Amino acid sequence: MAYDFGSKGLGITNPFKAEGLIRSIGGLCIALLGLYSLFKVTTLTEHNLVAAWIYAGFGLVLLIMGLQRCGSGLFQLFKFFVGRSVPSSLALNLTKSEQENAELERRKGSLAYSAKTLESMLMGRKNTTFSEPKGWVGRLVHSIMPKLVFLPYPMRNVAQEIVAVLLQTVLALIAFALTYFVSSSGLAGKAGHIIIPIFSALILVYLLLCWRSAAKAVSLKRVKQLKDVGAASLAKVIAFSVIFPVVIGLIYHHVFAPSAHELQQWQSVTEQVISFSAWPSLITLLALGAIASIALFYLLTTRAQQSNAQTEVSEYRANLQESVHPNEIFINIENIVLANRRYREIPNRTYIDFDPTLNEQSQGKGDFRGELLIETQPEFTPTPAPQGFKATRLFSTIAAQLCVVIGACLLFALAAKVQGLYDFLAQSWDNVDSFVRSAERGDGAAMQQWLGQLSALVVALLSGFFFWQIFSTIGRMLENFSHVFWAELRFSSLLLYMKTEGTFTESKISTGMSIHDSTRSENVIVKSSITPWIVSSRIHTSTFASSGSDNVEMPRYVMTMEKNEQELNTIVDEIDGFLKGRETIAGFSNTADLQHAENILKVNQASRAEDGTPKLSDDKAGGFRERQDTQQLEENK
Repeated sequence: MAYDFGSKGLGITNPFKAEGLIRSIGGLCIALLGLYSLFKVTTLTEHNLVAAWIYAGFGLVLLIMGLQRCGSGLFQLFKFFVGRSVPSSLALNLTKSEQENAELERRKGSLAYSAKTLESMLMGRKNTTFSEPKGWVGRLVHSIMPKLVFLPYPMRNVAQEIVAVLLQTVLALIAFALTYFVSSSGLAGKAGHIIIPIFSALILVYLLLCWRSAAKAVSLKRVKQLKDVGAASLAKVIAFSVIFPVVIGLIYHHVFAPSAHELQQWQSVTEQVISFSAWPSLITLLALGAIASIALFYLLTTRAQQSNAQTEVSEYRANLQESVHPNEIFINIENIVLANRRYREIPNRTYIDFDPTLNEQSQGKGDFRGELLIETQPEFTPTPAPQGFKATRLFSTIAAQLCVVIGACLLFALAAKVQGLYDFLAQSWDNVDSFVRSAERGDGAAMQQWLGQLSALVVALLSGFFFWQIFSTIGRMLENFSHVFWAELRFSSLLLYMKTEGTFTESKISTGMSIHDSTRSENVIVKSSITPWIVSSRIHTSTFASSGSDNVEMPRYVMTMEKNEQELNTIVDEIDGFLKGRETIAGFSNTADLQHAENILKVNQASRAEDGTPKLSDDKAGGFRERQDTQQLEENK
């Protein structure tokens, strides 16, 4: 939507200043870490070129990540350019002066309702925003938190994503327990000792992907409707936990069991090999996920307590008998009565245009009807939040950036581990053949030591990689989820629907018809039987802001519909005052015309006067005229 500047602003301030400052600091820390890694390149180039390239690559990645994060944070601190056309309309705006913005809203998908839906909401005293949850998980979440249904869609999606990923985590642990039972009970055969480490690593990867997917799912740019969260993925985890051990057992039985001697030799060689344990990473993921979930659930619960899901309207119905043309009623309502309701002289938003239909019939009779659905310019109404809500929102944002910075430090630490693994392989790779030949001759000590050292380096690298992913994922999830609570903007406006029907009859009225009257007025009077039905409500809406040119262009959702009897009575009084104050007979509207008419009257009176001769009465004057006509008729014969 274009930045439509006006001297009278809407009073919408930048809601992202605190969040942008914290994000900028986090991005600056990551960028400095990347610069430090790049500065190390100059000292490493002289004696270890490969290590220099490794630190250069990691430093470049960290520098790009830091600058990008710092830039986005600074972008949130910039001036918040808000024109007079924001926020988005509820439905397609038919106001002639706003057609360009209306077309942009339609193309961008910023319209949350249709005109018929808004009419249905007013007439039916209902709110279609509070839609039924979709999917098994969605119904579970809304059963646990009933007031969640009264929140905007992005917040409901936050709750669904949190509960879904927590369910996936719990079921993953149950799946691990089932796998452990299958392995320890002997159902998997002799492969039980290798199933648990492999499955724990798979569970860790699965949970990382789940939490990462949840972090991406609540981006405000992608979420405009309520998501469908089912239970299909949960069933797959349970099935996989039962099938996986059996499959591994069969593979082990048919592939490795026939080569028992070779397997025994391999086990003796790998005695010093350190196996990867996923439990430290899993415990870290569970702990961070629990802290993040508690904070986000508190934000959701507090916001849900502020919701006021009323669906009340004010109504006016009457039958009026007035001497007025139907078109004048519509013109007065649209151009005067509703124009008086404008907020800061911004045009009202018309969702059903007043296009009156007049059906003129014979003998000056006919009927008419017309509809109007209009919303006044939404007024920004910031709602004070509890201190606990503000503190938790700030804590979530700070914790998100801390996790991201810690993740960047872990990524930087991976450079040293990659260098160590490369140096070890470069120094010992030429001796691998001799280690293998010694092991074949029965002397496997060297091979055992080499595999032990290699496994230690690989395990350290894997652990560092998973810890980096865990902190980055939780940080990104906290960042995206808490951003929703920073971005909410609330507005208040008048939504009015009017339907007018009736009949009209034309008649003539004349004044000044005497022979002595100097002025004459003939008027066509339209007598109308009007039946208006007005339904109005003071609605409170919610939308979500973003940084950039499309800052307040997300769909706007109706949260509350309140009665506005006083406002409706004022509208009715203005309409009634217009009808009662109309003039049906043409007259003089200024003193000059009145003076001219008075002068004409004096001239007529003077012309009828006869000096020194009594005036004939009306009857005699009429008899003289009759005799004169008779005499003239006889002469003609």
